[in-house]
Amino acid sequence: MPTSSFWRFGHFGPARDVMERVSGPLRPLCGGEAMVAIRAVGLNQAENRYLAGLHFPPDSLPACIGHEAVGEIVALGAPSERWKVGDRVALVPMLVDMPGMGALRDVGIYPLDALVPVPEDYSDSEGAAWWMAIFTMAGALEMAGFGPENAAGRTVCITAAAGGMGLVALRLLRAWGAITIATTRDTAKAEALAAYADHVVRADTPDGLTAGLRAHVPDGVDVVLDPLGGAYVGAAVRALAPGGHYVGYEMLAGTGGTYDIPGLMMRDAHIHGFTIFRLLRHPGLLARLVSLGMEWADDARPLVAAEFGMDEAPDAFAALMRGGHLGKIVVTAG
Repeated sequence: MPTSSFWRFGHFGPARDVMERVSGPLRPLCGGEAMVAIRAVGLNQAENRYLAGLHFPPDSLPACIGHEAVGEIVALGAPSERWKVGDRVALVPMLVDMPGMGALRDVGIYPLDALVPVPEDYSDSEGAAWWMAIFTMAGALEMAGFGPENAAGRTVCITAAAGGMGLVALRLLRAWGAITIATTRDTAKAEALAAYADHVVRADTPDGLTAGLRAHVPDGVDVVLDPLGGAYVGAAVRALAPGGHYVGYEMLAGTGGTYDIPGLMMRDAHIHGFTIFRLLRHPGLLARLVSLGMEWADDARPLVAAEFGMDEAPDAFAALMRGGHLGKIVVTAG
């Protein structure tokens, strides 16, 4: 029976305090499953919150971690019309059993439905930084009624835009002809983001976000994609254009927030809450976004900020928590 070395945690807390690397046997493969040797794993801020018990925590401990990865199929439970041994694949994050299997390991077992292609000229690390960004950012834009067919000339703001997903969204929107605004609290990041966005707003506070957006787009922003939440919800809503859309997809600044209901009504504006699990509730949406991701891969290539070895995974999460980087942090098998 094959074995796997993997990372797990037995109680909640910071990555360096709670993560441990262990080894154990893998169960036999079933039909409709593949055994995948993991080459690279993309990290997300939500996983730091998951480790802390603050973001959809596992029902029981110990639990595994990681759900965005690229690897190679090393075995199939049954012959597949689509996949063969030796294929390079990425994992669909919302179809990975993160607590039970996770992706932060050397070898794992995943449903065939959880496998998608990797753009051919992407490195493994770039592939591990791609699909979460497409599923989240392009998915959030789809929720707001935006796509390559109608984005040209319209204004989209990405808050806290310096992460891997924000940069992919900025590049994607630029390729679609949209007018982009990136926000950040950090001066150095603001200077770097100028290469990716039409406008950059340095906003330390919710009021600063509203003022900055209004300064650049007095008539209002068509869409705000926001991972901050908290008081930034109301701040973003105040800067929306008539008919504009706010889409929240994380809650880094808090789980509670208020907004001006009369202002929302007068603007005929919309507030949406988005998770990637929306793609599983709407038939055809996942397949459409996979096609979109493959089509626009050349225009919106992800930026990898840093790579850590598999034995350095807790340090990679700590670096992610500290911030200060531009792009995606990736753990590699090497």
